[in-house]
Amino acid sequence: MRAIKDYVIILRIKSGDVDAWGLLVEKYYDTIFNYCRRRFFGNTILAEDLTQDVFLKVISNIDSYKFSGKFFNYLFTVAVNACNNYSKKQKFEESEFDESYADHSNLNSKNKEVADSKGDEIQNALDALPEYQREALILRFYYDMKVKEVAMVTGTSVATAQSRIQQGLDKLKRLLKREDFYFE
Repeated sequence: MRAIKDYVIILRIKSGDVDAWGLLVEKYYDTIFNYCRRRFFGNTILAEDLTQDVFLKVISNIDSYKFSGKFFNYLFTVAVNACNNYSKKQKFEESEFDESYADHSNLNSKNKEVADSKGDEIQNALDALPEYQREALILRFYYDMKVKEVAMVTGTSVATAQSRIQQGLDKLKRLLKREDFYFE
């Protein structure tokens, strides 16, 4: 599935190939759904609704899509905007991480407790960050985006994205009050 280039799929969609939509949705649904779920405290029903909204927006605008940059960045920008718009409308307090995403299956029970407590500590620190810094950190470290991609998705300059990431890391470090906590 990943071998099929987005460019080819989009060209097929633009030429009227209905089956190509399925390929595009199948390729990116889980990524967009997981992002939406993390944004709203693991609320899967809301995440499903927002994910569907994202794909509906992309479908309705696909004819005007220009092949500049990666399609994934375009799609992710639509997802970020959909979540931000929902949050603004609902005045919903966001959280990008849910402790249930930590994989502790290979740890013994004492190590699981330590990992869970560290996860809670990080979660609380992330929740205390301003939304724009949390979002930049999530995109950079969870989704492993380059700073340039974070800037593109958030609609900011590269310098602003870098600043938000650095300020977020600095605040996290202060909030965690731990010198042995490193972010790479």
